[in-house]
Amino acid sequence: MKITRTTTDTCVRLALDGRLDASWSEHAGAALDEAIRSGRSRLELDLAAVNFISSVGIGVILRANARLRAVKGTLTVVAASASVRDMLRISRLEGLIHTEPVPEPRAAAAAPIIRFGRGWHGELEAIAPEQACGAVEFLAAARLTLDTTTFALGHLALANSIDEARGYFGEGLAAGATIAVAPAHAPRPDCLASASDGRTPHHFVSCIAREALVARGTITHVGHFERSATDPIGLRDLASSLVDAVGGPIAFCAIGECGGAFGAWTRVSPDLWTRPVAEMTDDELRANLRFAGEPMHAGESLAVVAVAAPHGGAAALPASVRAQLADCGPCLLHAHLATVSYRPVPRNTRDILAAGALLAEQPLRSVMHALHAQGADAGAPAHPSTGSHAAAHETQFVRGSAWVMRLAHAKGGAA
Repeated sequence: MKITRTTTDTCVRLALDGRLDASWSEHAGAALDEAIRSGRSRLELDLAAVNFISSVGIGVILRANARLRAVKGTLTVVAASASVRDMLRISRLEGLIHTEPVPEPRAAAAAPIIRFGRGWHGELEAIAPEQACGAVEFLAAARLTLDTTTFALGHLALANSIDEARGYFGEGLAAGATIAVAPAHAPRPDCLASASDGRTPHHFVSCIAREALVARGTITHVGHFERSATDPIGLRDLASSLVDAVGGPIAFCAIGECGGAFGAWTRVSPDLWTRPVAEMTDDELRANLRFAGEPMHAGESLAVVAVAAPHGGAAALPASVRAQLADCGPCLLHAHLATVSYRPVPRNTRDILAAGALLAEQPLRSVMHALHAQGADAGAPAHPSTGSHAAAHETQFVRGSAWVMRLAHAKGGAA
């Protein structure tokens, strides 16, 4: 079978030539999967040159259609041979056939697009008034109630009170009214989502936060980013590019296809540690924390929640917040991440509830404090207070969507 691919900003068209049966189903399925992973919201199939399609081939199309519908995308058969039409009719899938030209959607009048990225490509759109800002605070220990206007990251526990949370804290993050946590001592990460139906603006969910950063306010920018054929998107580069694009300190959430997740997570609940991380020896670090030896979960989906600031612009943030930001090279950054089983994130994703849905509806693989790499000795442990590590690794995206909350204006005004 020959497969020809044509790609635009919003659509991938695949023209298939040959038999779509059991012998070629894996080949066709891989092409469909690659098209879905591209992030385009529309997939068009030209099956005019397919002279035979079996039930296995129909199953390949059905699976692709289901994956796209789950993220509000569409699959359309724009041309079909007589045999394909017959099989689609027998399978009651003739509704997929739409041979009339489908016009490219026209974008509504919007603010100018900010382009960003160094080698890779990104576009950011301002969706709030220029004076809009959020506020970020550091919580030493408190009950945290959040909704769709809140980003949070730090040590979290899914409990109703500080007393109930003792011994159960772990790495955590929150976005889109959903909390993901990797509790210490637990065999797997856990998740808590609001009963959000998307029809009302506030959907509250709560947990216990310890040493956490919490940003609340208006999401000021939304955008999409994608790596080029040769340039990956490292988390530090993404964070600094967003800081430069917005012009000052930010909190942000980014979701998309994972190129590898790198970080650390707790073995022992942080409230049981005998001294702060910055004072721990290497042996104590290994006893209290687990470290990813190399980037994990490539090809799955990744969610990051972070606070970032330019080196010269962090003074606008509270001192307790600044103390949590590590110098990661191009900017100051504190980030937590979660990985889940793969789910496509279309380029036109705009609602922050998509981040919550990704965390709540896909199986959680991991939740980590994101680290970046420095040095050459792969045997030494990472140090979460500085973000340094001995091996040359960091978290990377393939592509994704981002929601940004401006925390201070470019001129240095406080949030």
